[in-house]
Amino acid sequence: MGQRNRQWNDRDNYRKDFRRDGRRYGGRYDDRRNQIREASVEVGDDWVLLEEIPFSTLAKCRMDNVPEGETVRECGSLEYYDKGSERISCKMEKPLKRFEHRAFHYVTTIEDPVIEELASESTGTVYATSTILALLMASTRTAYPWDIVVQRANDMLFLGKRDGSQIDLQTVNETAQDQPKEEKNASPEEKINTVRHLAIEATQINQNFSQAMLIEGDRYKFPNANPFITEGQEEASVAYRYRKWKLDNEVSLVARCEIDGAIKASGNDEEPQFLVIKALNEVMDPNARQITDWRGKLDTHRGAILATEVKNNGAKVARWIIQAMLSGADRMQIGFVSRMNPRDNTSHVVLGTQLYKPREFASQNSLVQSTFWGILKRIIDICFKRIPNGGKGVILKDPNSQILRFYLVPEDAFEEDENFEDDDEMGN
Repeated sequence: MGQRNRQWNDRDNYRKDFRRDGRRYGGRYDDRRNQIREASVEVGDDWVLLEEIPFSTLAKCRMDNVPEGETVRECGSLEYYDKGSERISCKMEKPLKRFEHRAFHYVTTIEDPVIEELASESTGTVYATSTILALLMASTRTAYPWDIVVQRANDMLFLGKRDGSQIDLQTVNETAQDQPKEEKNASPEEKINTVRHLAIEATQINQNFSQAMLIEGDRYKFPNANPFITEGQEEASVAYRYRKWKLDNEVSLVARCEIDGAIKASGNDEEPQFLVIKALNEVMDPNARQITDWRGKLDTHRGAILATEVKNNGAKVARWIIQAMLSGADRMQIGFVSRMNPRDNTSHVVLGTQLYKPREFASQNSLVQSTFWGILKRIIDICFKRIPNGGKGVILKDPNSQILRFYLVPEDAFEEDENFEDDDEMGN
């Protein structure tokens, strides 16, 4: 299967599974919490349920000795942080530039050539990406359904995603009291504020924002080139850090983590600091019970707006923080982005930005390292215990309950999905 170079595009025929990435809403806006969601993937008749574990049990998991990560390889190049972005405000808003020609890659674990090489050298016993690890670590905060594919080979685990998976999309208001409507229950004018369309919009915003906060041109280059770039592609500012953690005497974890930018050091001989860049976007839904007004309030009530956004997007923000911590980033930049016109989801403005230290931001959001590492270790232990060598499994978040289920699936599961327009691009 070819490596994926995707820019999320709002096309109805892109992936069959994207129709399942939210609730099956119906009726009044206030009734959405009572609707039934579909699973992110259909459970086959030949799937074998191995184990299920409620979120309440996962939340009690602890790892007393939180592992320290070491970097085993670094690839790619980073543009430098634009300090002028700190002056952006509602009175000095900045149109969000679109980077339509830059390549953004979402390559699953088993298709990563660097991970393949590291696995051949027995660098670790578990392999994943930071996107997948953060989803598992923050699993108890998630509301929408999702799934992870687990393959066990040569007594190593590979945590990945099936083709057509939704986990790379940035959910919007997933943990809000009233989540967005699903498309099938929306009128034509409401379509841009439905679950799938908002997620694609937010993903495009984050792609563009991660580049727009940097100064185009000069780059900090790592020893190895971007492993996914192909001839003729314009390379985005991104670095891939392959990092390793020793979880116990038998389990070592290796993951591909991402960094978006570099902050220039004051001295010429000093190493730069590294930055992860993310954006929250205002949902301008005229049918919402609470209408937002970032332009009128962000400059004077940023803390309150951030608190509301964290409440409404608890799973997404937790995943961002965990990804930043896994990558070893020194800073996180959070942006506040809004539509230029409420009825147009393709043009946006930046209304403000804020820098954080990942560990401090984690503390502010009640993210405890011993807990999310404990959750991950419990999940890994179950996979090693239940999935036989040479087997394939699926970790499935129940669509309507706070439960994780572990299934053993046939070796050829999802091969039909893998033939689905694999080279489709998701344009800005």
